[in-house]
Amino acid sequence: MGLLIRNGWYYYYKRVPEYLREYNSRSFIRVALKTKDRLEAQKKAVVYEDHYNKFWQSLVQSGIRAKDDDYKRAKAIVKAYGFAYKDASEIAHKSSVEEIVSRLIVAKSKENDEKTFDAVMGMADVPSIPLSECKERFWNLCADRFSNKSEHQITKYKNPRNRSIDDFIKAIGDKDIANIQRKDIIRFHQWLMEEISGGKNADTANKKMRHVKDILRTVANANEIPFDEDILFAKTRFKLIHKSRPPFEAEYVQSKILTSLNSLNEQAKLLIYAMADTGAREAELIGLEKQDIFLDAEIPYIWIRPKDKRGLKTLHSERQIPLVGTALYAFQQLPSGFTRYKEADAISSLINRYFTTNKLRPTEEHSLYSLRHTFKDRLRDIQAPEEIIDQLMGHRIAKPRYGRGHLLKTAHEWLQKIQFKVPDNKVADK
Repeated sequence: MGLLIRNGWYYYYKRVPEYLREYNSRSFIRVALKTKDRLEAQKKAVVYEDHYNKFWQSLVQSGIRAKDDDYKRAKAIVKAYGFAYKDASEIAHKSSVEEIVSRLIVAKSKENDEKTFDAVMGMADVPSIPLSECKERFWNLCADRFSNKSEHQITKYKNPRNRSIDDFIKAIGDKDIANIQRKDIIRFHQWLMEEISGGKNADTANKKMRHVKDILRTVANANEIPFDEDILFAKTRFKLIHKSRPPFEAEYVQSKILTSLNSLNEQAKLLIYAMADTGAREAELIGLEKQDIFLDAEIPYIWIRPKDKRGLKTLHSERQIPLVGTALYAFQQLPSGFTRYKEADAISSLINRYFTTNKLRPTEEHSLYSLRHTFKDRLRDIQAPEEIIDQLMGHRIAKPRYGRGHLLKTAHEWLQKIQFKVPDNKVADK
């Protein structure tokens, strides 16, 4: 931290590091501290030092080249005088008389210049960021969300959020993020309502609203732009008609599905076998590698866990599942896992088309994922404890968790009661 003194007046002085020149075009920063008292100058300089260090750090993290940081400088100035930054309207309508008077005394001091007046009285220009720039800025700001995710998972994460902000722009125009008002959110809500009226899902509309809020909040906060999400997005959730994916009946799975898979390729067939008796998600099973499959253990099991470039759907999804019935048979055939498929989408689509072609879907709502619901229902039918069910499904357990949870042996005993029998037919390899 540097202090300069000229003609008795102190200035804050800092050289801009070379590696930051592409983000900030100035070679050095010099700010008049408006005081001849060294102790007061040191106190004010600390505020500027903190401000610029944080500001430059955020620039590097976001990858955004900065041309003008007057707004952030204004916020630092206000902080130096002991105020929180507020825009002029908020000062006029929401601040006490005492605060307004205090601000005016500082702002009109002979020692202070026009920039200090604008900062203290809330008249600094807010950074201009059009909505069309938000996507790039947003992804630069949330790179931490992609740790342990594959390229495919990253794409699936980005696509709906990109579509959401694109739809927001279609609904309200390419407005500046600082100028977003409650009426713009209401207009977007109405735009989504028209989509629902046209047959789109209300759950999808709610997700789009959440994605837009996340993007706006993240970009606004990173650029210190006032953003009151509670007011802007209040009561914008669409009412859902809960329509859970129906399960297959256990008898239907045993007698119809498991005996009708001979023309399916081996790994696709065995994925159905594995899913039927583990209840695991398709992506979780596809992500298993040789080191996650324990066939030689006293109780054979699989360990669903996150890996580099392949994360799990939720924090609660990591779990160990004992192998019984068709699942045990599947992994005995594939001790190294489902090596033919890299991502779950391809095999899931293949199997669902197969179910349709071979009339294995009792209703249009039934799909491969219905086997997961079947697994849960089968455990409930034998009155397995909810905690056991949640642990096997990878769901969040509502009660506080104490100790190490249920042993594999306990879960294995429950699964043996519901295991499917492996049909006596051959596996094709097409």
